Amino acid sequence: MMKRVYLFLVLVIACWGCQDMKVGYLRADNAGYLPNELEVRKTLDPVEDGVRIANEAPWVTPKIQGVLGTSPLLFEFVSVKVSDGGDAEIFKKEITVRGGGVMELPLHTVLPKGRYVVTLKVSNDGYSELLSDIYTFVVK
Repeated sequence: MMKRVYLFLVLVIACWGCQDMKVGYLRADNAGYLPNELEVRKTLDPVEDGVRIANEAPWVTPKIQGVLGTSPLLFEFVSVKVSDGGDAEIFKKEITVRGGGVMELPLHTVLPKGRYVVTLKVSNDGYSELLSDIYTFVVK
């Protein structure tokens, strides 16, 4: 009788251990940027933007913080909400998203003045999270 109980327990443990489990994880509950807004100046100031002008440096956000997960983490642009006169179609053409959730706009942007609120998607093998209204670009 005891052998049957042990055999039954071994079978249960073996079946339980053979469950298909996803490898890895992704957590983006605390995802965000510090600061979470970037002012993009259409008219560059020779003093304030001198280094940027000399290096032709684009407008770049910091890396995103608070995203935990199995590498590689892939970030992609999903959508933009536009207000104060902006143009979503031009923004979609100019925005670039790189590793670490770093976003960039060209130094000499053709975007009209306005406020652009970006939604990103972060994903890895088997998981994805939508990061709604995660960052704001203010074009002045």
